[in-house]
Amino acid sequence: MQRTKKNFLLKIALVFVLLIIVYFGVTLRTEQIIQNGFLQNRPSDTDTYIYDYAHILGDITESTHRFLKMIHTQYAIEALIVTVPSLPQSMTIESLAVDLFSNWKIGKSSGGRGILLLLADQEKQIKFEVGYELEDVFTDLFCGYIEDKQLKPYFLSNQLEIGLVALMEEVEKRAQIKYHADYTIADIEKLDAVYLSGGAGAKQHLSEYRKETVREAGHEYPAGKTPDEAWKTLIRSWEMRVRDPNLNVYTEITKLAYRDFQDLSDSRYEENVRTYKHKPYDVIQNEKYAVIYFGKKKGWENAPFLFCKTKAGWQFDIVHQRKYVRMGRSPYWGIERADYPYVTLLSKCPFWLNQDIPWDAKDKYRVEDDHRLAEEIRHAERALENNPEHFQTVIHLAKLYTVASLRPKKKIALLNKAKQLDPDSSEPFKYLGIVHLDAFYQFESAITEMETYVQRQPEDAFGRNYLGHLYYCTKRYKAGIDEFKTSVRLEPDNCYAFAKLSRCYAALYRSSPKIDPRRSGYRKKAIKMLENAAATATPDPKRITWLERYLFKNNILE
Repeated sequence: MQRTKKNFLLKIALVFVLLIIVYFGVTLRTEQIIQNGFLQNRPSDTDTYIYDYAHILGDITESTHRFLKMIHTQYAIEALIVTVPSLPQSMTIESLAVDLFSNWKIGKSSGGRGILLLLADQEKQIKFEVGYELEDVFTDLFCGYIEDKQLKPYFLSNQLEIGLVALMEEVEKRAQIKYHADYTIADIEKLDAVYLSGGAGAKQHLSEYRKETVREAGHEYPAGKTPDEAWKTLIRSWEMRVRDPNLNVYTEITKLAYRDFQDLSDSRYEENVRTYKHKPYDVIQNEKYAVIYFGKKKGWENAPFLFCKTKAGWQFDIVHQRKYVRMGRSPYWGIERADYPYVTLLSKCPFWLNQDIPWDAKDKYRVEDDHRLAEEIRHAERALENNPEHFQTVIHLAKLYTVASLRPKKKIALLNKAKQLDPDSSEPFKYLGIVHLDAFYQFESAITEMETYVQRQPEDAFGRNYLGHLYYCTKRYKAGIDEFKTSVRLEPDNCYAFAKLSRCYAALYRSSPKIDPRRSGYRKKAIKMLENAAATATPDPKRITWLERYLFKNNILE
């Protein structure tokens, strides 16, 4: 008995020592950064907008940097994001932000129009600092609100990238107002008025927030007998701030997705209710699928919601929502023109093809497989807990998360771990290539992964198609043509590749000077690839129709 007690106390002491080591190790890292001149001078030139000393932005650095650069060039606002492992000794988040803002001269070259988002990882504190020329539009109330609404729950739950995507929308809206300069103090006060119920301040100490109590309420929010009823049930769950992820108005995969959002602040629910409760809408539906449609209007809040009919009734379908309803630069949104069941219902919506992923059949989500897939994910999660170093277990769960559009940060971590467990496997590169684009719009990161995958699996038509699509989206049309040609050789019945070849040749035609002797050849090839797409054994009529419209619009077809 005495020995057991002594062993227990020894374990407690060891844990305590480890915690001290971790704490001082993090603090030491921050102090070393400061000693290297971090506070006194900006470490690099003005083309750098992200200083991620805490290494918490790795998965979204490319897309975030692209956004911050756009804010600088288009709206003349210099916006930086700085993360630190912990706050320096004897400094608060406020004092550190003030020192950085002053010493780094943030916004000085833009006439005082500067923004600093500072995040202290260990303390989970955020400070949003703005320059004097922006204070009339980026008010204290606004800054505190976006910290609370957009970042607080995600920072606490280690999903910072999701919060940053939403925050960027809010920042660009205010940047547009400032840039156009067509506003009064009363206009800004009216915009800020909606934030008052959220109790926002200019700074949030996130570690002070407690996790919200989650009560079981699934049966109180059933699947709808109609899509309209299901939509109203979803709004009612927001009104009641229901944090139970197992609502019956959700599909099984949607229930798994909402496990990550049980700690949302009240203000998030209030914002949803304000936005949607009295918003006019139409229901566009067929026998199995439905769209809550707010019209073809700018503004992320006008993007549609997708519902599907299951054995239980009409339920919210978060997988197709995430994959195909896309948010571009604020205020633009659109839907992907691709092969999925809602695409005809969404024909009135604006569209683009930036994430038109040519899914393999085994990687394609289907509503009819939702229940089975959810059970497979739960089983794989339990298997990972029991055997976290087993390659097949790790890669299997990462693939399931990818198919179901779940847990972007977690699946990237799993895929990177799979690389370490089996350096010779090509699968982690394939799915990382998908995730970097599907979740974060990170084209260059996706290209890096898919190039490695194609090198290892040169005879895989999917890899060629997807890499070709990535090249097309980044305007490397000739490289894209090479990949699509190889794909057609590997898989002649390939309407997708022929259609993309047509778009590549059309893009070359459009971008070539009229005196370029190759220009007429590009036009002829674009038309020929359209004909080849239509002549495949299994043509995709919708894709061919979209392509024809594109070619007519650009005067390639007459």
